[in-house]
Amino acid sequence: MFERLSVVQIDSVQAVTRSHYLPFFSRLGPYPRARLDSLLQEAPRMGVEYWAHEAAYVAPSTVRAFHRRRAEWFVRDYGQRDAEHGADFVALMEALVVELGEGPGTARALADRVPHSLPERDRDHWGWNPSRTKSALEALFRSGRIACSGRTPQFERVYALPADTHPDLPVPAGLWGPESDPDLGIRPGGGRIRPGVTGREDDAVALVRLAGPALGIGTVDCFADYFRLPQATTRRAIETLTVTGELHEVSVDGVRAWRWHQAVAPRSVRATALLAPFDPLVFNRRRLSWLFGFDYRIEIYTPADRRRYGYYVMPFLHDGALRARVDVRAVRDKGTLRAAVHPEPGEDCGAAVQAELRKLADWLGLAEVEVLPPGQIC
Repeated sequence: MFERLSVVQIDSVQAVTRSHYLPFFSRLGPYPRARLDSLLQEAPRMGVEYWAHEAAYVAPSTVRAFHRRRAEWFVRDYGQRDAEHGADFVALMEALVVELGEGPGTARALADRVPHSLPERDRDHWGWNPSRTKSALEALFRSGRIACSGRTPQFERVYALPADTHPDLPVPAGLWGPESDPDLGIRPGGGRIRPGVTGREDDAVALVRLAGPALGIGTVDCFADYFRLPQATTRRAIETLTVTGELHEVSVDGVRAWRWHQAVAPRSVRATALLAPFDPLVFNRRRLSWLFGFDYRIEIYTPADRRRYGYYVMPFLHDGALRARVDVRAVRDKGTLRAAVHPEPGEDCGAAVQAELRKLADWLGLAEVEVLPPGQIC
C-alpha cells in the first residue's frame, strides 16, 4: 500500500489518531499500528520523513529526487542570515552535524549535547518559539545533511545522519548558495531569495512516475500538487511520460487530463471508508471537487464559532461517491468515539457511516460510539 501511495502526509493533530496511520486504515481496515511504526522507524525502514508534500513519509529512494528542495534550503532564513548572530548560527549547524556522528537525538536532547550562547528568537506568526537548536536542525533536515530516523511518543523528530538512517538516502555537501554566489544564503540583509536561484530542478519525471499509479488520472495541477512541484516542471515531465507511453492524454468532460497507462478505465470504486483530511485522495481539494463534485475544506484552523461542519472532518467514501462529512473525535478518557454526521443533500448513508465508525472505534480501542443529533458538531 505504501508503494502504491508513494507519499503519506504527517501531521501532529490527533483528534482521532496521528494522521499518517489513517490512510492505511481507510484502505486496509484494522491493522496493528505497531507494525507500521516498526516499518517506519526500524532498519531497514520502508519510508523516511522529508518535505515531500508537506512533511511526509516517502521511500528513501524518493528523497533523492528532490535536488532543488535540498539545494535551496537557504531560501528560507532559519537564522543563518542574521546580521549579528548568523555566523554563530552556521557554526551551530556544523557542530550539530558533528555531534550527530555520536548518535541520534531530539532537538531537546541535542540542545543539551551542543550548548550555545545564541539568543532565542521571538515567536513566529503561529505563536511558537522554536529554539535556535531546533531551527538549525530544521535547516539541516531540509538540506538533507541530516535525516529523521523516527518520532518519539510525544511526536518529536529524532534526528540522525543520513547514513545512519537508510543507505539509500543522499548525503549532500553543505551548500550556502548557488555556484555563482556560494555565500548568498548566509549573507546578512540580502532580502528575499527567489526559489529556483540555483538553477537545479527536482527530478519531476521520477516523481510524476510515482504519482501516476497513485492518482490513476489527473490534470497538470493534480500531478504537480502530489509532490508540490512547479507546474511548468510538471508539464514537461508529463510530456516526457506521454512520449514514453506511461501517460495517455484524455478528456474528462472537456477537461484535459492524463491517465496512467495501467489504470483501469472505466473504473468504479466500491470501497467504504472514512478519509483523513490529509489522505492522498483528499489533500488536493481542487481534484476532489473535479472528480467527486465534493467541495471540502479543513476547519482545524477556523475559529470554533465559524466552523460549519467541525474540527476534524473526515469525508465518507461509499460506493463510488463522497456521501457525507463526518466530524470525528476520540474522547479517550471516556473510551468513546464521538461523531457528527453531515450527509450530502439527498444522501441516506447513516447505517454505512455508523458501521465504519464502529470499526474505527474498535481499532482505536474505544468501547463506545456516540453519534450526535443532526446539526451538531463535536
